[in-house]
Amino acid sequence: MIKYSLLLFFCSGLFAKETSIITINDTGYSLHQFYTRYPKKQWERADSLQKDKMLNDFIKRELCILEAERLGFKNDPVVATKIRSRSKQVLVNETYEAFVAKPLINENDLELARTYAKAEIKANHILIGHSTSYLAKPPRRTMDEALLLAQNIKDEFEQGESFSALADKHSEDPGAEQNSGDLGWVQWGATVPEFQIAAFTLEPGKISDPILTDFGYHLILVSDSRPSDYQNVSDEAFETIIFNITKNRVRDQLRGAAQNYDSTKLKNYNVVFNSGAVEKISAAFEKFQEEGVMSGGSSSNNTVSLLNSVKNIDVICVYGGKGYGPAWFAYRLEQVPASRRPSFSAVDRITRAFKTMILQDIAVKEGGVGGVVHTFPYTQKVVEMSSGILYDAYLKHLVNSAPVPDSSDVKEYYEEHKNVKYLGGEQATIREIRVNNKSLADSLLTIVDSGAKFVDIANQFSLTNPEKGGEFGPFPRKNNKYIFDAAMLLGPEEISPVISTVSGQFSIVQLVKRVPPKPMALDRVYVRIESLLTKEYQNQYKADGIDELFSKYSISKNISLLN
Repeated sequence: MIKYSLLLFFCSGLFAKETSIITINDTGYSLHQFYTRYPKKQWERADSLQKDKMLNDFIKRELCILEAERLGFKNDPVVATKIRSRSKQVLVNETYEAFVAKPLINENDLELARTYAKAEIKANHILIGHSTSYLAKPPRRTMDEALLLAQNIKDEFEQGESFSALADKHSEDPGAEQNSGDLGWVQWGATVPEFQIAAFTLEPGKISDPILTDFGYHLILVSDSRPSDYQNVSDEAFETIIFNITKNRVRDQLRGAAQNYDSTKLKNYNVVFNSGAVEKISAAFEKFQEEGVMSGGSSSNNTVSLLNSVKNIDVICVYGGKGYGPAWFAYRLEQVPASRRPSFSAVDRITRAFKTMILQDIAVKEGGVGGVVHTFPYTQKVVEMSSGILYDAYLKHLVNSAPVPDSSDVKEYYEEHKNVKYLGGEQATIREIRVNNKSLADSLLTIVDSGAKFVDIANQFSLTNPEKGGEFGPFPRKNNKYIFDAAMLLGPEEISPVISTVSGQFSIVQLVKRVPPKPMALDRVYVRIESLLTKEYQNQYKADGIDELFSKYSISKNISLLN
């Protein structure tokens, strides 16, 4: 649902200043990096304890990354492969940004963004809708009537009427009920183009002429302005911000442009599929399914093994003058998480999946030749991605360094906690008169109530342990919850009414005694304790390992920049 009260479009702004707020050894971290992790609004809403935690968490993460680099984790084959694979995906995305999105953007829009994005304005507005407005409940008035009303409201303001009072009375923005037309501080790119151009060129204290957007006519009042969070970013970072802001204006064109780009590249690289090979793969997939190889899970999880197993297929596709077989496609599928691998359930699905892999390969080549690999957005995203991988690798290293609990650790923990954590349930010992006939059960209950000994009646009639007077137990609730629950309602030697059992029989129960819970045997809880201790050791090693980094590295803070 559109939030009309703000008329906001999503924009992934980079809150950034180049001055370091934290320095670890010789490495400085800017507001840009901090606000990327913890958005500015989240920081401003936090109390002092929450702010301390955010800062410490930020420092801990960066310490782990620096230590991972110092230990040479980038050279670890698993880490290096992951970074290389994800770097290619970043390059694919940035290639499409450079060669699909960027050509769609008007240079004039970029210049406007460069001019106004380093400031933000405190804006107020009144919205007057009409019958075709993009409002949940548009009014019945015509567009001309809406314009006339907006002009009259402007006249009232200029004659001294309060803007907020006019907003309360007239504005059809649902948010006006709460904010009296006050939109707060607005950044360039946060509103629809017609609104923002009028607002950012408006002299503070002056009311605008009626501005038409898809939502209706707006009257805008700017009360103040101030530098935005983009004021002190580097030139390269600012250009990235400007591009992302301006791209919002062409989002509805991106899909079609990408499809045209793909078609052109497939044609330029002379991509031709071997339809016979694709049909063989489809047939192999069906055979795998029939034989149950893929049963019990997603069929896409085994597409790699399927491609590696197909016989008599040399070339699936030719592109760029070279032939590519099953092994080439299988290798690329291995880089994709199993849950995201395509299904080979139909020929068109297989062809579509292979085209995607080829287009990604083309994008990597085009990004290299076209210089995308040297651009600021690509290098920054690769750094961020690599840092995340190194952070995870270092935490894994700490976890794997933790000792494994041995049997003495498990036994010691069990002895310490068995009477609290590992008690079995309460049990009951009863006598039971169980019979097959309800009338007989009712008669026997009458006899017992008249003074006959329960044990004697059980000796004569009970189907349960008659030789011992129907005695049964001790037993836990899970063994027979109906009889157990009935017994727990009784005091010692008290007798229950007739109870219907699940087997169609009828019982009368006498409670002999309640048996307090006892600790479960160690062998029943051994694996549970072992898992618990393993996790405790791992968490402790991870916490201790990170804490040691605080004394290993020199850390300084310039928190005043956050205030």
